[in-house]
Amino acid sequence: MQHSYYTAFEMGFRTFPWIDIVSPLIFFAIGLLLIKFIKLPKFRLVMGAVIIFEFFIFVLGQLMTVIPNCVSLRHAYMNSKSFTVNGIVENFTPAPVLGSPTESFRVGNVKFSYNKYDETPCLHSSHMHGGRIENGLNVRIHYYEDCIQRVDVQQRPQQTGNGK
Repeated sequence: MQHSYYTAFEMGFRTFPWIDIVSPLIFFAIGLLLIKFIKLPKFRLVMGAVIIFEFFIFVLGQLMTVIPNCVSLRHAYMNSKSFTVNGIVENFTPAPVLGSPTESFRVGNVKFSYNKYDETPCLHSSHMHGGRIENGLNVRIHYYEDCIQRVDVQQRPQQTGNGK
């Protein structure tokens, strides 16, 4: 019997950590609001300029760290530098409601661990927030260093209408 898999996760454009690049826009907006609406002209101009300057410094720092990391990981995936492991998910430890946002599991001899707050295009979606990893799944995982680049899950056989 041939095993058919479906791709549950694959790193790419959609998994890029956009929020880390876009979220500082709030500082830019606050700076503009200060310049526009505060009644004290010098105060609003200085504070607005400081906040806008901090926005640009922060975004520049993010761009200089996040983008090269994502490009490097994507390049490894696209150029078949990844390793692959097939097997059953074992020892799955979901992230608790309170505490460390780290999940871990093992497939064969390979242990995987990820933090849902990582700035990465790799798998980092916790089980509580829509992650698809769970004990007993038959998976094929493509990974490079600490990055899970793709997760293929074996489709479970569909049951017939008579319950057999």
